[in-house]
Amino acid sequence: MAAITFDLADLFERTFGYKTPAFDPKFSAIIGQTALSPGRKENGAQGSPYYSNDALGHEYYMPVTLTYTDSSQDSELMAGEGNFTPGSGNQAGGSTGVLTKWDLPYPVVSISSRKTIVETPLTSRRGTVKELINIMDYEIIVKGFIISSANEFPEADVTTLRTIYEQNTALSIQCPLTDIFLVRPDRSGSDQVVIRELSFPSINGVKNVRPYQLRMVSDEPFNLVSIS
Repeated sequence: MAAITFDLADLFERTFGYKTPAFDPKFSAIIGQTALSPGRKENGAQGSPYYSNDALGHEYYMPVTLTYTDSSQDSELMAGEGNFTPGSGNQAGGSTGVLTKWDLPYPVVSISSRKTIVETPLTSRRGTVKELINIMDYEIIVKGFIISSANEFPEADVTTLRTIYEQNTALSIQCPLTDIFLVRPDRSGSDQVVIRELSFPSINGVKNVRPYQLRMVSDEPFNLVSIS
């Protein structure tokens, strides 16, 4: 069978409309850094790895892992039906579902936030008085590609991503970049996010590749105190 080759950097630009240096067409190692390089930093300050391997065994930089509860697998587990590892994840059993970790394939991560500021004009003076109200949630956008190792539509992994999106609860995210903004003492060390939007942009001419985009917002735990 002939080898299937394509340029991920070109696919990303065609799909999302801009270039990114996150993909190397030949999937070569990061310049100057290999698994054998002395002193290479493998993990971020909170323990999330800087490197992982894709389904084809190629190393890539800045993986993103989501942890979710898959209740459908819990039913299979109770029925004694064998292996329950979707994608590249690992899991542990639970009474309401199987806790599953899944590496988002070929992720490119961006983070943004904004402040709510009240601006009051001054009489007979230029400018405004600015009162900082609060810092809004962090918005995390992950764009990437789901790729089948065979020349077929990657139905299983698309289904897994749909299952993750349909979770009506907060999920855990592990990534060295998101850890900087989320896993902090003033946020109670929470790495929780809620998926706000999932989309699968169209792409022409490639059967075994499906682009995806996830929009997530940070979810910080609060303790509510009744004053009644």
